[in-house]
Amino acid sequence: MTAARAAVLLAALLPLAAYAQMPSYRIDSARTQAEFEVDHLGVLRAQGRFGNVTGSLRYDATGQAGAIDLAIPVASVATGWDTRDQFLRGTSMFDAAHFPRMRFVSQRFRFEDGRVVRVDGDLTLRDVTRPVTLTVFSLDCERDTCVASASGVIRRREFAMDAWWPLIGDDVDLRFRLTAVKE
Repeated sequence: MTAARAAVLLAALLPLAAYAQMPSYRIDSARTQAEFEVDHLGVLRAQGRFGNVTGSLRYDATGQAGAIDLAIPVASVATGWDTRDQFLRGTSMFDAAHFPRMRFVSQRFRFEDGRVVRVDGDLTLRDVTRPVTLTVFSLDCERDTCVASASGVIRRREFAMDAWWPLIGDDVDLRFRLTAVKE
């Protein structure tokens, strides 16, 4: 192996080594909330939430690095109206039978003045993956627990969820309140 190839390989592996050294946390499903809001009929805002969010968080405030992997079971959608929940689980929206979960993955945490302000990642929903940016309002880790609050916007039609558009809006506001415990 030439010195140049060895240098390129080392440069590629260094970020992975730093990632492996970050403290690891498990998402606490009982204390984590994933919520959404979307325009409905042009004058109302339909709201809902998902339960049983699982995943992991790696976070190093000192090294200003982080990674997150969230899995959200779409069949857990709850809006307070069973008829709407069944529609959302059906084939024209989440199609929970064929695509049981959405997943957000990122290793791109952005810092300003020593705190996380943005996470750029990829959301996979209905087997379609698109870039999504979450604005981070807080991410605090003390002792063995991290808590975070973030939000973002997706366009549902980019994920093949175009039923009833424009009666149901395209922009979907997402909100996350996460709690994670050290592994």
